[in-house]
Amino acid sequence: MSERHPSGQRSRGRGLIGEAVIRREDLPLITGRGRFTDDVTLPGMLHAHVVRSPVAHARITGIDVTAASQAPGVAAVFVAADLDRLGVGPLPGADNLPPGSRNPEFPVLATEKVLWAGQPVALVVAETPATAADAAELVDVSYDELPAVTGPLEAAAPDAPVLHDGADNVAFVKHLRSGDPDAAFASAAHVVRQRMVSQRIAPVALEPRGVAAWPGDDGILEVRLPTQRPHGARNSLAAILGLDAERIHVDAGDVGGGFGAKGPMYPDQVAVIAAARALGRPVKWMETRSESFLATTHGRDQVADLELAVAGDGTFTALRGTVHASFGAYFTSNAPSSLLGRLGPMLPQGYAIGSIDVTLAGVFANTTPIGPYRGAGRPEAAYFTERLVDLAAAELGQDPALVRRRNFVRNTDFPHVTCTGLTYESGDYQVGLDLLLDKLGYAGLRAEQARAREELPGETLLGVGLGCFVEPGGITPGVPGPDGSAGDQATVTVDPSGKVTVSVGTSAHGQGHQTAFAQLAAALLDVDYEDVTVVFGDTATAPFGYGTFGSRSAVAGGTAIHRACERILAAAKRVDAPMPLAEAAARLGGLSATAASGAPPETYASGAYGCVASVDPATGRVTVERLVAVDDCGVVINPLLVEGQVHGGVAQGLGQALTEQVAYDSSGQPLAGSLMDYAVPFAASLPPLECHSLSTPATTNPLGVKGMGESGTLGATCAVVNAVLDALRPRGVRHLDMPLTPEKIWTALQPHGS
Repeated sequence: MSERHPSGQRSRGRGLIGEAVIRREDLPLITGRGRFTDDVTLPGMLHAHVVRSPVAHARITGIDVTAASQAPGVAAVFVAADLDRLGVGPLPGADNLPPGSRNPEFPVLATEKVLWAGQPVALVVAETPATAADAAELVDVSYDELPAVTGPLEAAAPDAPVLHDGADNVAFVKHLRSGDPDAAFASAAHVVRQRMVSQRIAPVALEPRGVAAWPGDDGILEVRLPTQRPHGARNSLAAILGLDAERIHVDAGDVGGGFGAKGPMYPDQVAVIAAARALGRPVKWMETRSESFLATTHGRDQVADLELAVAGDGTFTALRGTVHASFGAYFTSNAPSSLLGRLGPMLPQGYAIGSIDVTLAGVFANTTPIGPYRGAGRPEAAYFTERLVDLAAAELGQDPALVRRRNFVRNTDFPHVTCTGLTYESGDYQVGLDLLLDKLGYAGLRAEQARAREELPGETLLGVGLGCFVEPGGITPGVPGPDGSAGDQATVTVDPSGKVTVSVGTSAHGQGHQTAFAQLAAALLDVDYEDVTVVFGDTATAPFGYGTFGSRSAVAGGTAIHRACERILAAAKRVDAPMPLAEAAARLGGLSATAASGAPPETYASGAYGCVASVDPATGRVTVERLVAVDDCGVVINPLLVEGQVHGGVAQGLGQALTEQVAYDSSGQPLAGSLMDYAVPFAASLPPLECHSLSTPATTNPLGVKGMGESGTLGATCAVVNAVLDALRPRGVRHLDMPLTPEKIWTALQPHGS
């Protein structure tokens, strides 16, 4: 890693790209100077409390708000009919669904039915949070409870309770087929098949969701919203409320984590904003942690039945099967893309698989709606394929590293078009794996494992697991910006003193944009890093951007900054004599340029992760002894930020592999409602983590960068699960579904286990 520059050191020039500059945004946050949504306090502010359904599936036979409305301190109680009179429409359905899909509108407040435990039914607005909560207890809702269904396969069954009017709960089916999969399977020397579950998990951002809204000057609706997509939120609100987008101002402020869950607009947030408009006063609502387990979108929740065809020489020839994905009670806007645009197309991963025949089925169930969660389809694709690869290695009796190397796309074959139609523009998967094996000391570990299995068969079980993956990033939605330009925008301004302001449409929620974008602009303009200020997250001061999701900020935002800086330099050169940028800006009275990223093809980062894990057969307890990460994300702007992203993703991948699960009982009641019974990893449970990197620059953007903000959730999940099951293989355990809890492992190790 490059030398770390302390905050405050003045640096300039192109050498800044690749330097581990310490994050400039951290000091205000750790000293309590951050400004989050809950910090917003205004004169006359009211507080909201959401009345939620206590049951997962029921008809609403009556709502009586009389007592709640008359309670002391209550300003108003809103139900669906009230919002309808105010002209508040439903949330839109999903984008980019296959033809013939079912796409129900998502009501802000439930009307005739409730479809999950936690669905908003009414909103109480009062003088204090406590008063609103007390009055909410007085809202009398009558329910005629119906049978519930919670799992993807159960919901897809023809006899399942139906959520939305229609034949069944299957919202869409899409087939991925290319090559000649039938011939490949007919001639295969080995066929490896497995049912695998990527369980439902909760995002658990440090800051729960919330919103504050109030009427502003000149009829502007002011909205403070912890969101990953300020401009997207503004546009969604305009459509739902029937307003001109220019009459809405969205300010994200500081955002305490998002992981995808703070991308969409939520019905409870819309209800609060509508209440503020109706009452003409500021209204604020903050989600409690227990409430977030019911109301904030969950991630994953797929069941894959897949099989891999393997030729006699050990090469992979075809993949086929079905993936069922639950999306909960309703679609959020881009949730189906996790399956349709990510999971399915990414099943080949880094392997030269020539044929595919996979069916993708999206279903509704009586559970919290699904949304993008860090990786959004990519971790699931990597997990399903990497489990099949390990099973194939066991079937062949060959080392898992050897099997991977044999089947990788060769570095001479880029750009490579996959059997699902994606174009990987660059990469070197063999070199990444070789670097991992070297840093892991793989040969020595395998020798140690063999020795332990021979000499101490009844003692601690040792496993070594690999997780190799390809991570697409930098996606740009097809809808043009408000001025008709494609992509995210950036405005770079140099004032007469030489100070630089970079305003960018991508909005951070912890990634380090202030640092990385300041480095980038300082390097491109050859100015002092400390003279660059970065602005984002506010629709009044930042240019249009699609937001931060899908590992896209460096690709989209960075490209826009690059192009704006090019325009600044071109304008400065028009001054008669060559001179420093600051002097040119002073002579011209300042310089400013806006540019858009355009819509370049996606980048494809890659990685190889390795895990050493031990299992205590007496208790089933897993100890992750080591985790080594090798990432290739093209040109690195700041390796310190990259390493931070890896650490965060690894923690979440480890949580899915070993501890986390949102589970429901047969009536649709969630079994985890707080951090007392939902097991996120904590610092002491994280293993030693070694981060290494290589770089094959992207060919699709001028910076050569690739998106990699989610790589830890891809590599760690696969490597940890493969390590644990490698440890258990001598005991006859072929596969277990996540999370690999001690109870699950101990049960599998018993004589009656499997």
